[in-house]
Amino acid sequence: MNAQTPKPFEEVLEYLEGKRKIVLMGCGGCATIYHTGGIKEIDEMAEKLTKEGKEISKIGLPFGLFTCFLPMSSMVLNENKKAIEDCDAMLMMSCGDGLQAVRGYLEDEWGIAKPMYPSNNALGFSSGGPSDFIEECQGCGDCELGKTAGVCPLVRCAKGLMNGPCGGVRKDGKCEVNEDQECAWVTIYKRAEKFGELDKLLEIREPHDWSKQSRPRTVTVEHPIDLLKELAGTKKVIESLGV
Repeated sequence: MNAQTPKPFEEVLEYLEGKRKIVLMGCGGCATIYHTGGIKEIDEMAEKLTKEGKEISKIGLPFGLFTCFLPMSSMVLNENKKAIEDCDAMLMMSCGDGLQAVRGYLEDEWGIAKPMYPSNNALGFSSGGPSDFIEECQGCGDCELGKTAGVCPLVRCAKGLMNGPCGGVRKDGKCEVNEDQECAWVTIYKRAEKFGELDKLLEIREPHDWSKQSRPRTVTVEHPIDLLKELAGTKKVIESLGV
């Protein structure tokens, strides 16, 4: 998931200065989980902006409907086309990926351009939950986990070392940069020891190849999913859980 935190309300107001008709759009994915753009947060933001003299239209997405996945979010956009066409600006309560997906859809499919502003700061891929999350992957494009016992030193090590630990590791195994965090390479060593693969850590690993992180990256899926079929499968699983 893409971890995120809300921007200060003062910063949002600066973005919207001089704009009266505002469309708020959230996300039923990561923004709902992080309480930065679910339906509840959309309602709260609408109330605050209304007090500031803004005329608000709301596009709240239910859980499981991701703003960045246009085959789903475009259906909601089309239902709210008039409000979007008439607005002075859109405030996107999603990550930056969601904002740019919607921006591209409006320009490419509708032929219109609207000022679009973020209400959140995205922090990158994180895992965990329901309350505590930690960054585990930076999407480098050349995964190294097979060489490092399933722990990414590019993220977990403050120095991003592919060969460690460094000389600054503390006696208790903590990181010299963050004394509350175990050294990534100590964690890697412990895991490799459990597997009986400590000998692999004697190998000198090549520097990470960052060429695959050149931006922007694109991916083409040869066989896009059948959306309705997948949703039917999701419904079946939810029903099996008694929901």
